[in-house]
Amino acid sequence: MPGRVTRPSTKSAAVHRGKPALRVLGTSVSLIEPIRTRAEQDLGITLDFIIEDGTSAQRIAALYPEAFDVYDQWFHNIDLIWPARSIQPLDLTRIERWDEINDLPKRGRLNADAETAPGGNPAHRLYVQEDGELGSQPTGHISMLPTVHNADSFAMAAGGENAESWAALLDNAHTGRVAVQSDAAIGVIDLILAARAAGWTEFRDPGNLTVREIDTLVDMLLARRRKGHFKAFWATEAEASALFEADRVNVSSMWWQGFVALRRRGVPVTMAAPREGYRGWYGGLALSRDLDDRRRDAAYAYLNWWLSGYAGAVMARNNAHISNPETARAHMSAAEWDYWYGGKPAGEDLRCPYGRVIVRQGERYPGGSYADRLGRIAIWNSVMDEHNYLVRRWTEFLKL
Repeated sequence: MPGRVTRPSTKSAAVHRGKPALRVLGTSVSLIEPIRTRAEQDLGITLDFIIEDGTSAQRIAALYPEAFDVYDQWFHNIDLIWPARSIQPLDLTRIERWDEINDLPKRGRLNADAETAPGGNPAHRLYVQEDGELGSQPTGHISMLPTVHNADSFAMAAGGENAESWAALLDNAHTGRVAVQSDAAIGVIDLILAARAAGWTEFRDPGNLTVREIDTLVDMLLARRRKGHFKAFWATEAEASALFEADRVNVSSMWWQGFVALRRRGVPVTMAAPREGYRGWYGGLALSRDLDDRRRDAAYAYLNWWLSGYAGAVMARNNAHISNPETARAHMSAAEWDYWYGGKPAGEDLRCPYGRVIVRQGERYPGGSYADRLGRIAIWNSVMDEHNYLVRRWTEFLKL
């Protein structure tokens, strides 16, 4: 992946002013201030949030287990982290609400009759097998605790067409005004969906391209880039939001948290509900292999706190879902639950975690209910078998 990460500080945060302390490494998707302050209050611990972009967080987690206590990121990255043995198996006997977690991360689908989507399906890398590898066969240990997730698409500037297809990312009508996520395990998936929707090409397994398929896709994207089609590439939702705020793009890959940030600042954009389905992502919490007993106890308490309801409600207001929604429901108003999970029109104005109105009364969540959207995942974020080759070609595309 492009860029380099400076060796992080390895100073332990085991004790701070007499309280147990944890260093939590992750991204701004879930490491937000309302989560930190409430968890500290409820648990009597100190939290140091180490916020990086996704690529940097993944590298630190793989290379420097002494630099963090809890790793908060995405399941598809476990394919790069687990082989480094920088995180430890989680003991399910210490996860208090494991039975409340729904089937999406455990079986890869909400509906037992539905097909599982290709790519980095969390169920395929959830359980630690007897040989130490990861798989879908249930055991007493897991790689990460499933927490926040959603089905992402792309955003359109106000006044533009209400796009219903991923092909909008490649539409000539938007040449010079298109932005894409820069992480190869995410941005490539968006463009695979776009290429298929535009009729450019098909793939044997769209979540795991061959070398030849990577070359075909990237060569087509390079040709489009030479014509000035792509305006920018972004690493964080803040960067994506800034592109719309500065009126530099018409259409961009978008995480739902970026959409909330734009709404919070009053920037009018719409989020697409593409007919081809969504790009799915799943987040989770893992523990560094270097934890001593005291920090490990505090870390398990923090993991259990995430499933206790409050965090799930906060993340709903930031447009992400939690793995045990019914527990979060007790911390949400009826209007919030009906909008964020039920797909019903908002019964009142709804606010983000920072208190700003982001949904007006009568608005409906694009794409419908939680079950409707999470049941239409086309491809999960993915670290492919040919990931190293993909990154080389993707970097060529980004740097042209």
